[in-house]
Amino acid sequence: VEEFRRCPRATWIMKPANAAQGRGIFLVTKLHQLRKWSAGRWAATKASESYVISRYVDRPHLVGGRKYDLRLYVLVTSYRPLRVYKHREGFARFCTSKYDPSPANLGNPFVHLTNVAVQKHGKDYNQHHGGK
Repeated sequence: VEEFRRCPRATWIMKPANAAQGRGIFLVTKLHQLRKWSAGRWAATKASESYVISRYVDRPHLVGGRKYDLRLYVLVTSYRPLRVYKHREGFARFCTSKYDPSPANLGNPFVHLTNVAVQKHGKDYNQHHGGK
């Protein structure tokens, strides 16, 4: 609550702690949205379900006007001294819609979430390369 008040123009992303493939993720910009969600949530879900909320990167680096994320695989074998091995291969996942941070698009997962499980339902999804 303190962070919401300290950053009144920020966008926040809510993610369920025990979910995958983009399920349950949504964005909020106002504290009252979070309160409304919370009030309705207790009737619809288990009280033990945890969520993580963090400040959304509202000016992300884009490729071709679209959000993306990189999936890299590393193995950390020691912290002191730090020893990390990176696998040669990785991949990038892309949104199918161009990034638009306007309030009208806050609920559009094809703009904000790179998960293939979400993007494969978009009209611009390419089955051949799968958003990678």
